[in-house]
Amino acid sequence: MMNNEKYITYTTEEFVLDDDFMHGVLHPDEESNCFWNEFLHQHPEKKKEIEEAAYIIRSIRAVEPVAPSRKLKYDRSEKQIVLKPISKIGQRLIRIAAVVVLIVTLGGVFYYFQHYREKFSIELVQGEQTEKGKVILPDGTISEFETKETRIQQTASGELTINNDTVLLKEKEVKSGEPARAQVIIPYGKRSQIILADGTKIWLNAGSTLSYPVRFTGNSREVYLSGEAFFEVSTDRSKPFYVITADLRIRVTGTRFNVTSYSNDVVTQAVLVEGKIEAAKNRFFSRSVELSPGECIVYDRKENKIQKDKVDVELYTSWVNGYLLIENEPVVEIFKKLERYYDKKIMVEKLSDQPRFTGKLNLDDDLEKVLNNIAFSAAFSVENKNGVYIINL
Repeated sequence: MMNNEKYITYTTEEFVLDDDFMHGVLHPDEESNCFWNEFLHQHPEKKKEIEEAAYIIRSIRAVEPVAPSRKLKYDRSEKQIVLKPISKIGQRLIRIAAVVVLIVTLGGVFYYFQHYREKFSIELVQGEQTEKGKVILPDGTISEFETKETRIQQTASGELTINNDTVLLKEKEVKSGEPARAQVIIPYGKRSQIILADGTKIWLNAGSTLSYPVRFTGNSREVYLSGEAFFEVSTDRSKPFYVITADLRIRVTGTRFNVTSYSNDVVTQAVLVEGKIEAAKNRFFSRSVELSPGECIVYDRKENKIQKDKVDVELYTSWVNGYLLIENEPVVEIFKKLERYYDKKIMVEKLSDQPRFTGKLNLDDDLEKVLNNIAFSAAFSVENKNGVYIINL
């Protein structure tokens, strides 16, 4: 008897590799059909993974090499079609051809799934495209806010508070089987703390968008991120928590970590402060990398390469506490962070080399003071022209 519970958190890859599932796809019978129909009835959210896995298994089966031992031949004397034995050499050539077809087909299937991104269908609006912060509810309601630091809380009953204002979700707009999602859009120059219905806390940095279910009703908790966020995930081992970006898929149960995934950056990265996470490319059949506290996983978009390193986590998470701790970082990369944080334009006029900076920047200071602190050690000048900061050697 198959175990219903083990399939609840299965990915597409795990279904493909499961012997019972594969047998049910290739040799369906009344018992297996009843089992999977009942499973899908109880867990409709797994339909996508099951359909994808069944497609892969059938694709492999369709080209399974079987060399025939006899061939059809027209006998003129008998005036009829008869079966004639195929020579050993002929059978060998047929087997070779069948294996070649199998390899090519499997290669195509696996190439497709290796390069095909997991669904990132939530249309994330870039945070820098709007001056006000926004919360977009599943029913289409849009609530805007102008506060620099905003606190958003989602309760289990569907009630949403933005700072001290309450917004109600219309129950009739929530569809069964498909989690109703809200989006939080934080523009440049603003930040937000978000508390989800399960108690998970998220600090969303400037220029970021987060999509999340207003209620966690399925067997996993999935949020979509574009930008940067620090997560403090509420522990629930029966419902793994996933952070999905355009490049990475991160699985956790309860832990603290930072994720950076801006669309105009070369890399996407996750840094673990406490607990344990597993991260993989947001592709089918991508190998997961397990992180321990003090480790960072970095995905390079240009090279399509992923690697793990030991790091000082405070260098990646200090922004949550209102300062930037920087160690030997190119000033051009620092300027990019400050543009997001302050929503101000920084133009580099003349930098003949790539000066680097090490130190601590207080984000409560105004931008000009922060830039002058960097200029003191990195040897450049700062000029403010109508709110645009010009950098010169």
